[in-house]
Amino acid sequence: MQALNPIKSQVAFSQYFKEFTCGENRVSANRMAQFIDDLHHHGLILKQFSWSDWYHHSHLVDRPEYIADATAHECMLLLTAMTRLEKFSPGVMENMRRQGVLHAILQRFNAIELPLVS
Repeated sequence: MQALNPIKSQVAFSQYFKEFTCGENRVSANRMAQFIDDLHHHGLILKQFSWSDWYHHSHLVDRPEYIADATAHECMLLLTAMTRLEKFSPGVMENMRRQGVLHAILQRFNAIELPLVS
């Protein structure tokens, strides 16, 4: 896993943490694209990815509270799958945001070894 600059990561992701609360408030497609670009820039998208591995961890998106116990790799796996799905089915990321999955992942990253938000 690529080492992150905690200060740069905190600044980059604290804005999303505030914006990506679950619920019906809509986040624009451009803003979501910026988030995806930041995920790539900060090394949070896996280079090696297996849909089989995603399938075995997909239960985590069923209920965002499951993500509270996820590993950094599992969170990155979820983000990688969601960003790939977004390419073929626009709106996947917004749906995950609305359900609280993106917020839960950012919160989990902050609780473990990837201090992304303050």
